[in-house]
Amino acid sequence: MDINNLSNSEVVKLILQTKHFLDNPSISIPIFGKYRCDETVQDNVNGIEYKLHAYRGNNIKNKYSIHIRFTDNNIHLVRLCINGLPHINKSDKSKVTGNHLHIYDSNSPDHNYAYDLKKYGNFISTDDLEESFEKFLKFVKISKNN
Repeated sequence: MDINNLSNSEVVKLILQTKHFLDNPSISIPIFGKYRCDETVQDNVNGIEYKLHAYRGNNIKNKYSIHIRFTDNNIHLVRLCINGLPHINKSDKSKVTGNHLHIYDSNSPDHNYAYDLKKYGNFISTDDLEESFEKFLKFVKISKNN
């Protein structure tokens, strides 16, 4: 499987493939303030290693992002953006404002296509970071147990 040029069906398979943390994660999300998490996860079927990243700044507004990206090339498989900036999809010039979910797209020059969050009922823009983090783990099939 060429992670630099995945088909849509391969992307779906990778999202649905169970992944696990390589180390015991130290995930303790405070209610307020800055938070950053970087953990390594892997799927044993394909042997692909990913970086799981969550970030929230110090600002008062509930703004954060969570993503899983390939360790080998830093391309995102999935990224959730809450209260971030609008995104313009390079492949078709469509603009996504507000909360959105990026999913790997081989047809896009940056392998990145953003979808309005409303398309994915899993995520709710009013969720706090901890709620979204749990939903994200389920969405990309990351198991907390090895």
